[in-house]
Amino acid sequence: MLAKEILKLVNLSICDSENTRKLYLKRLKEGRLTRDENPGSHFCIYFLPYNPENKKVFIVHHKKSDLWLSPGGHIDKGEILLQTLNREISEELGVNGFFQEIPGPFLLSLTLILRDSRACKEHYDLWYIVKTDGKEFKVDFTEFFDAKWMTIEEARKVVIEPANIIALEMIEKMD
Repeated sequence: MLAKEILKLVNLSICDSENTRKLYLKRLKEGRLTRDENPGSHFCIYFLPYNPENKKVFIVHHKKSDLWLSPGGHIDKGEILLQTLNREISEELGVNGFFQEIPGPFLLSLTLILRDSRACKEHYDLWYIVKTDGKEFKVDFTEFFDAKWMTIEEARKVVIEPANIIALEMIEKMD
């Protein structure tokens, strides 16, 4: 089910490159798509809270990576994309059932994790925009040093992870 869902999304218009699209197709054929099934190479969801009124994004300073990133997490075994997206929004922002239907992602990217000794080496990331003013957020700081709303220009000054930079650029182009 998960593989079929992701396969429908793999097209050049939202992949960050043609190479990423090819790697997604290859990885989907391999199976074992979740961290539970394959700790080294698995699929994840990022979501970028965005307030279209003031054009700000909500990003977090993640403890494990010590990087400023969009919130997100691993897809768990047995989940479909909507379940993962809503679970991660609930866990990280304290908002339950944000989406009733799965929106289309705005980006597919591949993150190679080189500087970390953990088992994670490849994240196949599906990116979703969460349009919100954030008034309902109840952020759980267990995983974060900090979390805040920033303009895209401010976020560019602290975000160094390539896929997150591409996501910021894509959000900026949406307006």
